[in-house]
Amino acid sequence: MKLGMIRSYDAAGFDYAKNKNLEFIEICCNFDNETENFNNSAEFIKNEITRTGVTVQSVGRWNSEPNKGGKINQPVFESLKKSIDTASYIGAPVFVCGVNYDDSISLYRNISFAVDYLGQMDEYAKSKNVQLAVYNCDWNNFLHRDELWKIVLGELSNVKIKYDCSHSYNRGQDYIAELDKWMDRVAHMHIKGSVNINGRHVDDPPAGLDSLKWSEIFGIIYAHKYEGGLSIEPHSGIWQGELGEKGIDFTIDFIKKYLFR
Repeated sequence: MKLGMIRSYDAAGFDYAKNKNLEFIEICCNFDNETENFNNSAEFIKNEITRTGVTVQSVGRWNSEPNKGGKINQPVFESLKKSIDTASYIGAPVFVCGVNYDDSISLYRNISFAVDYLGQMDEYAKSKNVQLAVYNCDWNNFLHRDELWKIVLGELSNVKIKYDCSHSYNRGQDYIAELDKWMDRVAHMHIKGSVNINGRHVDDPPAGLDSLKWSEIFGIIYAHKYEGGLSIEPHSGIWQGELGEKGIDFTIDFIKKYLFR
């Protein structure tokens, strides 16, 4: 397993990861302009990898809308394929995306669309030696739980999952059982803490200062012989500035105790 974190892909982002003795950064794009900037930065990113020795483990596009009435939104499709090209060029082994739900069509047609769309995306990613994965966040994505994975991923044996225990925990799902069931299909993991009290979300503090059962999580990880990336995702509005830096250092030290090398 490799430990890294979500970080900007400028020189400061690569230097930050290197100074924290992390092995990789993860690049996340949330909007069209961010995706375009990423695709235009391929050469720069590759040079930074060479300069620092810090790799890019995963590239992701959140909040895209490929589903337009049950048909592929072609500009989105082409943009994501270009991001797969960039991921391949810089040596990132995983590309993460989601599938939006279109309320103008039935659940059946949304599911049928997801199978068709991800099948085409998967074929393209395989041609570029990149692993396609769907994220389990519900931001413009409806493929975030067991019953839908059974249907859609049951048809797509090569498509995997980017798993974040905090998302399932916050939705009230059994993330321990879910992770155990799907761990063999996990290509990339986020490390993010979360605290809920009586159904009320309190905060996303650093992992190790939260409610998630990290010892059980890593027990499952080792039981399934997972060897992918573990990507720290600072996500708290409270843990910012100097406190945020202390939180990142705490999480790095906390997670490293579970990594036996």
